[in-house]
Amino acid sequence: MTAEEYGRSTETDPGTGSGTYSESDPGAVPDAGKAAGGWANRLLTAPDPAALLTRALTDGLAGLGAYGGSVFLLDGDGWLRLTVYEGTDEESIRRFPVVAPDSPLPAAVAVRELRTVYGVSDELAERYPDLSAMRTSIRFAVVPLTADGRTFGVLVVQYDGPVPLPPGDDALLTAVAEVYAHRLERLLLRDRDHDQVHHRDHDRDQGRDLGHDSAREPSGQPEPGPGRSPSTVPGPAAAAAAAMKAAPHKRTGRTGGAGGSGRPEPPSGRTRLELAMSSGNIGSFEWDIPSGTVIADERTIRLFGLDPDRFDSLAESFLRTIHPDDVDRIRDVIADSLQTGDHHAAHRVVWPDGSVHWLESKGAVERDPNGGPRLMIGVVWDATDERERAKRRETRREFVLKVTNSFASALSTEDVVDTMTGTVLPELGASALAIHIEHEGRLLLAGAVGYPRETLDRLRVMGTVDDNPMAEALRAGHPLFFRNRAEYIRRFPDPRVRPSEEHGAYVLIPLTSADGTVGSCLISYEHPREFGADEQIVTAAIAGILTQSLARARLSDLFRRRMTELQELMMPRALPRLPGFEIAARYVPAAEGMQVGGDWFDLLPREDGGASLVIGDVEGHSAQAAGVMGQLRTALRAHADDGYRAERLMARGNRTLWGLDTDRFATCCIVDVSPRAGHLQIVRAGHPSPLLAEPDGTVRELEVPGALPLGYTPADRYPVYHERLAPGAALLLYTDGLVDTPDRPYEDAVAAVSRRLSAWTTRPQHDNTDRTADLEALVESLVSDGPAHPGYDDVAVLVVRRTSWESGPVKLAG
Repeated sequence: MTAEEYGRSTETDPGTGSGTYSESDPGAVPDAGKAAGGWANRLLTAPDPAALLTRALTDGLAGLGAYGGSVFLLDGDGWLRLTVYEGTDEESIRRFPVVAPDSPLPAAVAVRELRTVYGVSDELAERYPDLSAMRTSIRFAVVPLTADGRTFGVLVVQYDGPVPLPPGDDALLTAVAEVYAHRLERLLLRDRDHDQVHHRDHDRDQGRDLGHDSAREPSGQPEPGPGRSPSTVPGPAAAAAAAMKAAPHKRTGRTGGAGGSGRPEPPSGRTRLELAMSSGNIGSFEWDIPSGTVIADERTIRLFGLDPDRFDSLAESFLRTIHPDDVDRIRDVIADSLQTGDHHAAHRVVWPDGSVHWLESKGAVERDPNGGPRLMIGVVWDATDERERAKRRETRREFVLKVTNSFASALSTEDVVDTMTGTVLPELGASALAIHIEHEGRLLLAGAVGYPRETLDRLRVMGTVDDNPMAEALRAGHPLFFRNRAEYIRRFPDPRVRPSEEHGAYVLIPLTSADGTVGSCLISYEHPREFGADEQIVTAAIAGILTQSLARARLSDLFRRRMTELQELMMPRALPRLPGFEIAARYVPAAEGMQVGGDWFDLLPREDGGASLVIGDVEGHSAQAAGVMGQLRTALRAHADDGYRAERLMARGNRTLWGLDTDRFATCCIVDVSPRAGHLQIVRAGHPSPLLAEPDGTVRELEVPGALPLGYTPADRYPVYHERLAPGAALLLYTDGLVDTPDRPYEDAVAAVSRRLSAWTTRPQHDNTDRTADLEALVESLVSDGPAHPGYDDVAVLVVRRTSWESGPVKLAG
């Protein structure tokens, strides 16, 4: 069905758009429900210019990312006057209430050259340095508003998208502008004809204040008249209607109107709708339901992939083009439409060349006198581009969510590099990356993957070169894209910053936050490539996520380093000499998290040559836990110096922790070792029992009676367990981090440690073996399978073996 056929109906109210079109009323609009999908309906029924702009942005252009716009109409002297705006920077509105005919601003260019003008606001920043909005990279399009070959203004649209728009989106913008011009012309002529005389005079006076009689500066901006602010936008009613009357237009050879004014006759609404639908490639159809025949325009037939010259006018011919997977669903939709009277469907069609296209249709069902469905009238349009845009948006959203979730668990700079390597690079199709971190004004290489050795050497010193790529990206404030190696070298010819020859395209990403510079990221691709709008949007998202993750990781690294240093200061750097025994110990912090634990060990010598071996674990992982550990360790050393041993030393430690007025508890195990006989006295407060390895390899967990952890009650008692350490036997004390692991039960972990201890005890001996180093190797093997895995607790181990020789001080491993 053509637009001409829509005209065979009754009158409509041009103010509301209700009813149908009448050829006798040239000011009326066609039935918007039968217009170009939903957006044309909304535009053609807009009650006023302000609502028209809102509907153009939210209904017609929402798919292009439109979020703001304005309309300038031509005055009789050729100046463009701002009449309505929405979502536009107020500073710019105040600055440009009118635009001179010879102005370089895009609005004037669009009128002079009768074409759509695309641009980015920062291109005007040099000319207007005082306007902050010009420096924010606002993307815009300026479209002439033309009716009957007469241009009477421009529509300015601000949007998020590429510059210029792709052909399909550009065609949609043009179609919206044509429908917009059609409706705006009707609104302006209606207001001109119905306004009161004094209202018209008032508007004309306002127009004189802002643009007609005021002195204009050479820059093309008006001098505000007395008592008026340049931010004032006059109502469009009379002034805009006058602009319509005086707007320049192409000669059409038509004259008419009262008094021979020469004004062309207004074209019919049917013609305007047909032009708009043609520009938007929107087809129309009438389906006679009883007969199954369809009257459709050529656009509809071609949208279904059919030949207009051979179309048989049967509805089934349309259905045969629908994708097989959509046929049953569409039949159900049609059946439902015949019941409800409203039709809206989206489906795929397969053209003869095998290409698949998405179509969307809307319509209404007319009924016969008996209430049965008689006729479906509607429109159809190609929604392939819209679907593809939605699919790309969804893909981008899923990618950003995936990257965000991956970075959420990255608690160190190394974790961030690993996440970029394992998650981001494969998604981008890239093959290499390098991350530089800002440190005291310099960019230092924090991590790199995928580059040969010579390129890594250049990356390490690249931050010291004056004109280096990372610094350039930071100065630009946005990612820099190089489609091939030649572009990169042309911009950075210095051999010290040459890219790897193994790569053909590059992206430099600045990493900056509100707190300052974090660093930069170089992503390299194996082959030259074009970077489309989607890739640029994804890259910008990655930049933000990576910046926040690196900033968080740097704080985590710093805090963890300081906390580890604090705990190391509280640990003994060397164990005292204990004649007749070998001793080795080690503490390893957890591999995950930036907090440190309260694990500790100590050896407290006595004057008789014996000693008390102490190992413990303060509850929690924090600076407070480490502080409590330091206080408890110091107190135990002081009590040991006063002569307290085993159960009395543990009781003293318990009362000390109780008196610290802290909510934290501590587990502890104390082993009192006699100097010569190897007699052991062991007490335990909620701590894992020691493991004893006999010289023959037998390992058993000592059944030391337990008591409550330290700090629960001030008067707890600690039973003493007696044992003997034979020559060649070894005793292992450890904290729960060694055996309490998430990947195996506690009993299995203890058994695994026992087997390793047994194997070490029965290993072959050599005369030249450094026994102290041998014991250190045991300690290293015990902790190597524990906290090195993410999620494991920190761990402390202390091993003592009885010998027939004396050993000197033992340095701690790690």
